[in-house]
Amino acid sequence: MKRWALPVAENPLKDKADLIRSLDELMEPLLGRFIRGDAGLHVGNSAAHYDEAAAALEGESRLLWGLGPFAADLETSDGPDLPENRRGAVGPSGASSAAAIRKILRGIELGSDPSSPHFWGIGGDRDQRYVEMAAMALSLLIAPKIFWDPLSKAGKENFAAWLATINDVELPPTNWEFFRVLVNVALKHLCQPFSGDRLKKGLEAIDALYREDGWYIDETNYDLYNPFAFHFYGLIYARFEGGDDPRRAGLFRERARLFAAQYLPWFAADGSCVPFGRSLCYRFAAAAFFSACAFADEEILPWGVLKGIVLRNLRWWFSKPIFDHEGLLTIGYGYPNLIMAEQYNSPGSPYWALKTYLVLALPDSHPFWTAAEESLPRAREVSHNALPHLLVCAFEGPAGKHRYLLNAGQYPCWESVHAAAKYAKFAYSNQFGFCVSHGSFDLSKTGCDSSLVLSEGDGYWRERRQSGDRFSCERYVFSTWKPWPDVTVKTWLIPVGLWHVRVHAVDANRELESVEGGFSLPDDDGFCGPVKPEISRPSQGALAASFPWAFGGITDLCGRRAAELHKPEPNLNILHPKVLIPILRGRIALGRNLLACAALAGEPAGGHAWETAWNDPPRFFLDRQAGTAIIEADGLRIAIKADDFGGLR
Repeated sequence: MKRWALPVAENPLKDKADLIRSLDELMEPLLGRFIRGDAGLHVGNSAAHYDEAAAALEGESRLLWGLGPFAADLETSDGPDLPENRRGAVGPSGASSAAAIRKILRGIELGSDPSSPHFWGIGGDRDQRYVEMAAMALSLLIAPKIFWDPLSKAGKENFAAWLATINDVELPPTNWEFFRVLVNVALKHLCQPFSGDRLKKGLEAIDALYREDGWYIDETNYDLYNPFAFHFYGLIYARFEGGDDPRRAGLFRERARLFAAQYLPWFAADGSCVPFGRSLCYRFAAAAFFSACAFADEEILPWGVLKGIVLRNLRWWFSKPIFDHEGLLTIGYGYPNLIMAEQYNSPGSPYWALKTYLVLALPDSHPFWTAAEESLPRAREVSHNALPHLLVCAFEGPAGKHRYLLNAGQYPCWESVHAAAKYAKFAYSNQFGFCVSHGSFDLSKTGCDSSLVLSEGDGYWRERRQSGDRFSCERYVFSTWKPWPDVTVKTWLIPVGLWHVRVHAVDANRELESVEGGFSLPDDDGFCGPVKPEISRPSQGALAASFPWAFGGITDLCGRRAAELHKPEPNLNILHPKVLIPILRGRIALGRNLLACAALAGEPAGGHAWETAWNDPPRFFLDRQAGTAIIEADGLRIAIKADDFGGLR
């Protein structure tokens, strides 16, 4: 892949001035794309499931996640008026951001006016318009002199009335409850009519979604909505309502501190983070949690460490081809990719990523900005996120900077696109991403990495979707899943050194074909023709592929399956448009079956370490009489006892 030569991609992102300039570099290509009298933004022509007026509003309002903090900094600065009748010091690097603010102010006047042909409209229950109110509420809270004072008297009345419509509708029992909370807090601070009752009930609904260890459940899932939604909004609430509601503000702060310890191991020293779950097109919003901690003066880590996490994550993202040739953020993850998108991703959706720019609201004298950037503290090799049943595996030094999750399995209560790929694979990697699918017919279209997929021989493949009996501890994660009503699979995932071991007890009332995939390995042939990987095949049931940029392999521990290198369709992996996957093929007989394998992957910096590990794979033993599976590797001996290990083939 080749990224476009854009200014933002060359920005060193070392300090606040660089961050302001990067925001300006993101705004500049958008200035000619405001539509509907500046009451909307047109970024592209793909569609989401909501109406086009809401999509245009979304594109515009999401810029406020960055422009609001930028404007807050203006309010505390000395200098010329910009925009008109406001104080603010903006150098040349702030010109495009200031111009975008002027357009949005005109858009607010027209968009909130019911008599205007560009009126945003009143949504019904669960309407997208209420999502976009959150960024507006933040801007009104942190920069009222920029976003409220310049409005006409009628404009203020219309805008406040339009925002208040969120109090008349039903919202889903998810992080959306925070949108109503933030709107009412903003109206309250502006001395406009607000609903204290709706504010109270919204906070109670959010409390009902909190579990423990800093985790909220977003209806039925634990995912990145914890850091870039629940905690992000909770810390904003704590900052503005700490005086009037110290008890709940204190709870939000305490929960954020607990969550920080759970979330920090997801980040690697190069700034990358493990992708998991839906809404991955929001990209660098993954680091917004740390920006919100700084904004709320929560020193969950030394200021230099916090600063490093945020800026390294942005640098990592801006080194990727995530922009089009004009500099517009695209739908996708590591590159433009509509295949992996959800039904609620409009062309403007990716600008939710600007949440990470919240640190721009901090004054130059804040310790976040005055501290020298520091590296990440060294992570434990295995960290347990108990509530979502995840093990976070971290390897540094000679073995590279690989972070991956071992996942017991989740599934949403509604069919978001690629829900199985985003929530139910065995492993998720910061370096190797994961694959979604084109469909369930033909293996090359299924995206079988980090999965066990099963077929009746008709070309259709089924993967893990819903999981039951989920369990996790510091040694392994476990779940039960049923690809057919009469086929039950019990899966254990065990990290051991550079490897992780997978054990499956399969109880089948039909004969099946099976394929199990390791990590996706980027097949980057560049512009110099194909680069063939070096293949290591110590046995029929083991295969590793080595590129100059990656190493990965899979080995069967029961000696029943054959290994091969599989090439899926392009653009299925969220990080790399072309990948190769080491896989194992085999058959499952009627009755009880046992499958066991081990997989590993890493970057070339750890070449010797990977070669050493590959030549010394885990050893697997089954004591049927005792009903115990034993794994030995890297000086570890792990025993897992289960009734399912008795009588297995």
